[in-house]
Amino acid sequence: MNFDYFNYKSNDKVKKGSIIFSQPLMNDKNFKRSIILICEHGRDGSFGYKLNDKVDCEYLEINVDKKIKNNLYHGGPVDNTFLNFVHNDNDLGGDKLKIKKNIFLGGDYDEIKLKMYQKEIKCKFFMGYSGWSKDQLEDEIKENSWIVINNFDLDKIFEIVDEKSWSKVLSEDSFRNKIFSNYPSDSTLN
Repeated sequence: MNFDYFNYKSNDKVKKGSIIFSQPLMNDKNFKRSIILICEHGRDGSFGYKLNDKVDCEYLEINVDKKIKNNLYHGGPVDNTFLNFVHNDNDLGGDKLKIKKNIFLGGDYDEIKLKMYQKEIKCKFFMGYSGWSKDQLEDEIKENSWIVINNFDLDKIFEIVDEKSWSKVLSEDSFRNKIFSNYPSDSTLN
């Protein structure tokens, strides 16, 4: 078998609704071992939210519902004063963006605060977001900075995720990505 252990090139093309994984050896503190849901990808650029960077709310001085605080993530390094959410509620009022089947961004904030206590409603809140200018994300993918996955279990978006989720979710995708998922987070320790 001819296998290039440092070529993370994805067979999938990034699009709205993709999840991207930072490559195993990325050292950028904003994106190391990140899983990002791409909410928009087009001519003008791309943006999304990190799914696995939970906010430590112990010292967070923000006036929001306790359930929101317990389900709050750093979406990325851009505009951390901005609060947004993804959810699976097709009936939620307000302006919302359909990302993928049964996955939406935004909508009526007051309504989601009431509905999020229903078992069938899943949502995740974010402070800040991850953004790329025109062609920037495509260029980073060509440079092996990101692994793109388009076919995944949509429930993964809402599962409780932490620093271990990068390896766990990536290993479930394919044999090739299972190998990448086992790379140590600090290659100097290998």
